[in-house]
Amino acid sequence: MRWTWRQAGIAAVAVAGLAAGGAIVSSTSNPIAAEATSARSTSLLRIDGMTCAGCAIAVKMAAGKVEGVTSVEISPEDKQALVTFDPARTTPSAIARAIHEGTGFAAEPVSPLRD
Repeated sequence: MRWTWRQAGIAAVAVAGLAAGGAIVSSTSNPIAAEATSARSTSLLRIDGMTCAGCAIAVKMAAGKVEGVTSVEISPEDKQALVTFDPARTTPSAIARAIHEGTGFAAEPVSPLRD
């Protein structure tokens, strides 16, 4: 895999964070978007190509930039992302597209989940 400068920078941040004892499991990507919205959905996305913590951070950052996304949990081992979002503001397909455009990894919705 050929990395862009952006991906290399993200990987460096991930390695530094892990070296400092950090763990990469989940995040609330946009606290403002997470405020007092009662409508939310959760979707499981398959992400092809993730091989490390840097990949997981890149996917999390790309998904978190989508307006309406309130949380992202990444499992690099399972190559999956569990994304919670406001269905009035985005869709699983739009989130998958943003992940692909932001990271180059192929992403697709696997299934919608109920809260």
